[in-house]
Amino acid sequence: LLVTVEYMAFEDLMKPEVMALLKRHDVLAAPNIRAHYLNDDLDRFLAAYREAGLQVVWWPLLPREQGLYLNEKHAEDFLAHLDKIYAWAHERGHKIEALIVDIEPPNYQAGTDRAPEEREEETSAGDDLSIIWELMNKEEFETAIPKFQAVLDKLHQHGTVAISTAMDYAAVDLATGFPVAQDIAGGPSMLIDWDYVSFMNFGSQNTAFLSDLFQSLKMTWTVDDTRYFSYLICKQIADRYGNRAAISLGQTIPGEGHGAIWTDPADLGKDAAVCKAAGIVHFGIYDLEGIVNSPDPEAWLLAVKNAKPEKPKFSPKAAMLWNFLKKFSVYGQARRSWQK
Repeated sequence: LLVTVEYMAFEDLMKPEVMALLKRHDVLAAPNIRAHYLNDDLDRFLAAYREAGLQVVWWPLLPREQGLYLNEKHAEDFLAHLDKIYAWAHERGHKIEALIVDIEPPNYQAGTDRAPEEREEETSAGDDLSIIWELMNKEEFETAIPKFQAVLDKLHQHGTVAISTAMDYAAVDLATGFPVAQDIAGGPSMLIDWDYVSFMNFGSQNTAFLSDLFQSLKMTWTVDDTRYFSYLICKQIADRYGNRAAISLGQTIPGEGHGAIWTDPADLGKDAAVCKAAGIVHFGIYDLEGIVNSPDPEAWLLAVKNAKPEKPKFSPKAAMLWNFLKKFSVYGQARRSWQK
């Protein structure tokens, strides 16, 4: 079990009650290490966790003006930043045992280390489709493949376990064999042989987004539909990656995507039960901040740890959505083939 930590300060992560919680449940912490965090505060944090026997998984981001994430547009920036990270870690005597390679579309929204700025206006379905077409670029995608491979090679040269991320809907690429969703979601996340691949499958936000989408079609969508959709996705992921697959559950805070959140740990546990029934064994939770600020932090960890595999009830709407995504992938691949 791993928990990501996107906005908490290192001094908050070093509070005795936070460290005790992680230690008690043998949880890996994955703090967001922003580009300007290579400093004494990070040094003290790493030393404190090492002394306490707590393992840290690095989660580095690029500066906001470089879009934060590894993707087709910023692969060279990410590679250069890794060199800075390893040089700093070597100088300070820290071993980077594992690192999350966060692969997402470039995100240039304004914000601080504590949060992005509030979203000014909601986008329409037409706007979202336009963005999807803009993100799809076959030439940039193929050019990025050796650069993404270079990221993996660099991590392995330093003895670091490479954990890549992927969007949950990118699992449709595994079903069709076409890298369409990966192209939209930042780059060839599943064409590189990472040590682990962690898919972001946030039940709270998926339920909110799909409820709005189906409402615009004069249809209903419930959390039960979401969970069957998650089951279909996780089956595909588990069949492809086996013990190397992970699912990141959530959300407990809105994050960079301004997402909907769960307020009851039981919802997170039900999400985990569905993923376990599909064959997933490794889990992350987004995010530690929401956990430690809740009335019962332990309940969130136990909800995932103690969840028993439970196959969800069949949802015709979720099956319809999955089939639609596969057809969209075929159309998207045809559209990509027309690109120069």
